[in-house]
Amino acid sequence: MAASFSPNERRTLALTAVGHFGAHFAMLAYPTAAVAIAREESLPLGLVLGWSFLGYLIFGLGALPVGFLTDHMRARWVVRTGVIGVGVAMLMVARAPADASLVSALALVGLFASLYHPAGLGLISRTVRARGTALGINGVFGNVGIAAAPIATELVSGAMGWRGAYLALGAFLLAAGVAVSFLPIAEPPPGSQARDEHHHQGRERRTLFLILMVAMTLGGLSYRANTVAQPAYFAERVPQIGYGVATSMVYVVGTIGQYLGGRVADRYDLRILYLGFHLLSLPFVLAMSVLAGLPLLAVAAGFVFFSIGMQPIENSLVARFTPDRWRSTGFGLKFSVVFGIGALSVRGVETFSTHYSLASVFAAVAVVVSLLIVMASWLAWRTRGRPILNLHH
Repeated sequence: MAASFSPNERRTLALTAVGHFGAHFAMLAYPTAAVAIAREESLPLGLVLGWSFLGYLIFGLGALPVGFLTDHMRARWVVRTGVIGVGVAMLMVARAPADASLVSALALVGLFASLYHPAGLGLISRTVRARGTALGINGVFGNVGIAAAPIATELVSGAMGWRGAYLALGAFLLAAGVAVSFLPIAEPPPGSQARDEHHHQGRERRTLFLILMVAMTLGGLSYRANTVAQPAYFAERVPQIGYGVATSMVYVVGTIGQYLGGRVADRYDLRILYLGFHLLSLPFVLAMSVLAGLPLLAVAAGFVFFSIGMQPIENSLVARFTPDRWRSTGFGLKFSVVFGIGALSVRGVETFSTHYSLASVFAAVAVVVSLLIVMASWLAWRTRGRPILNLHH
């Protein structure tokens, strides 16, 4: 499929791939680094994990103003700013004292990482014809960032300390960002495309988007709780391998889910795919709350396969329910709730791990996924008899 992309589409995908990789790598380095910080600085793990709350909150809430801004300028410049800024911010974390002042450096990481999703996905959805496949490929790079962050952070912090890890990884992200920032990209101005405009007009479109927003909010809570709690959960329950390696192995499976999710999004009804992926994820997260060792790794991989694999499908639905003129704002709304409200899960993980157990976090996630399935079912019922498909023309 990649061979059918035009040169401009390939350059777009190169810029957005680095942006997506960098945003998730930067945000997912910290849960693993927190384990090292707690050990090196003799601090409670719950306290150290809590320092990331503001960064995750800004990562999410920044998406809405970024989306609005992007719809009034060129998305490629917003993505370029993010890919360079996130590397610089990582370097600043390496220099921050290991106390509450680390919060501000992590907040800066969240700020620059927040530029990617509304701008990058808006750019892809309006620039690349094979939207679902492109979103799937882009999703793979984001998931590679998620998968690489724990193992890279554990290995480098083991060799150089947590500060050395942020220094080395920040330099890597900065170099990658500079490398793709000079690629020439032709980008249609906002409001110049009509391929989605006939699908679900006016009030109906807004209602469907609102239902999807509730579902996506629940998905954000599930996603952030899982990503924050997993490294510590594996450290506690999977003695066979390192917690960073275990977390990375699970997310490698998620990259396969992302790619396949993108491919099926260009071929089948998006409503049914969205409901199906979430339904299939539920038994896996339930099993996560009771298993340990290698069986825990296996079911965690199954949960990530479906819960992250659905993202190209979800992003295609966002594109179908938002007019071209406000496409980046639509993605900004999505990520403001997915990552902004989702950041509340950091506090939830902190509370559950302190007062109950890490296993109880995943029981709570199963409840959230169940509510998400209810919303996805409502969306499918509301549009019954009217398939929602990606269009290539």
